[in-house]
Amino acid sequence: MSQSESTPATASGRRGAIVALLPTLLLSVAFPLVVFNLCKSAGMSDLAAYLWAAAGPLIETVGTAIVRRHTNFVSLLILALTLVSAVVTVVGDTSPVVLLLKDSVLTGVFGLICLGSLVIGRQPLMFHFTQSFGMAGNPARAAEFERQWDTNPPFRRMFRTITAGWGAGYLLEAALKVVVALTLPFTAAFNINQVSPLVFAVVLAAWTILYVRRTKARGEERRRAAAAAAGQEAGVPSE
Repeated sequence: MSQSESTPATASGRRGAIVALLPTLLLSVAFPLVVFNLCKSAGMSDLAAYLWAAAGPLIETVGTAIVRRHTNFVSLLILALTLVSAVVTVVGDTSPVVLLLKDSVLTGVFGLICLGSLVIGRQPLMFHFTQSFGMAGNPARAAEFERQWDTNPPFRRMFRTITAGWGAGYLLEAALKVVVALTLPFTAAFNINQVSPLVFAVVLAAWTILYVRRTKARGEERRRAAAAAAGQEAGVPSE
């Protein structure tokens, strides 16, 4: 792999990212689904079940901060969104449908943050996410990642495109959550809205991997074409 146009994550980086996502899958996806439906089976109200289910994501955020014992841009952003979610849950109208609509607003806000990072700040949000979760504990790779950003225009263009794609995806998910909240019974809407982030994340991750591979292949083709042209100018026959 060329240093000039490396992919955001090697195989080891991808394994590290998967391991880093396990707490999120367990506490922010599986936990709310299981707890909410158990609470409903026990006869709790929609609001009570919703509040008990919300404990999982909060536990994950606080636990991650304690285990890592340090904060960065990404962890602070996640903590801020979690705290905002907790506040809006208990402030104002707490009817079940409104709670789901509040969730959709937070999803839309995250999409807007992705898009806003393209024009505000030095690097787009998905660059920071890749660096935080794919390169945790590897300062050398993180430093090389920064160097690629500073010296490689195609690398910068790739991450801007990825961030734009994720921002648009989260805005689409927010719109879907609004439709679900307004058209389906609360229990069905809650379950769908808990699963939809995972579905969107998988789809966006698959698109990202394909896009990165395609970008890498185009870069290699350009390098081969440039080497062949340089060889012809020097009188060296191409293979």
